[in-house]
Amino acid sequence: MKRAGLTPLEILIAEREIYQTHFRFFRLADSYEYERLAETCFTPDAYIEYTIMPGPPQRFHGREEFATFMLAGGRRPGAAVAHVAGQSSIDWSSGHPHLSGYATVWHWAATRNLRGEHRPADWTTIGRIEDDYEFLEDRWLISRRRISPAAGLVATGAAPGLGRPTGR
Repeated sequence: MKRAGLTPLEILIAEREIYQTHFRFFRLADSYEYERLAETCFTPDAYIEYTIMPGPPQRFHGREEFATFMLAGGRRPGAAVAHVAGQSSIDWSSGHPHLSGYATVWHWAATRNLRGEHRPADWTTIGRIEDDYEFLEDRWLISRRRISPAAGLVATGAAPGLGRPTGR
């Protein structure tokens, strides 16, 4: 198995750093820090593709294009998203690290009802993550990302724009 000429210890260190980038993406996405997310998780020329959302695939060429798209979506007051990382593994057989994994993503149009009580998420998806990593800028960054449905489109609730009663 080719491993980019790294020693076993270097591979362990690299994989630890790759997982840190993997989890940093979720933390920054959940806190709506898209500029920081783009800069600290992706290479400048990263290719990013999402086929998990309704509608045509969303493709981005470069971290700036991705950040611009995410920032344009903004954050609605009371809305929230929470990513829960599932099992993942890193394969070096191509000579560079490739992470495969899953994430469950919970989406709330509003986290509280009119009485101020917490309410259930509006919809949940389970995505399959396929990331290629590159060592650049003294860290391991995602150079190519593909997010697709693990099975079906929406695990529970209704897809965005289709609505769902919220108990208000």
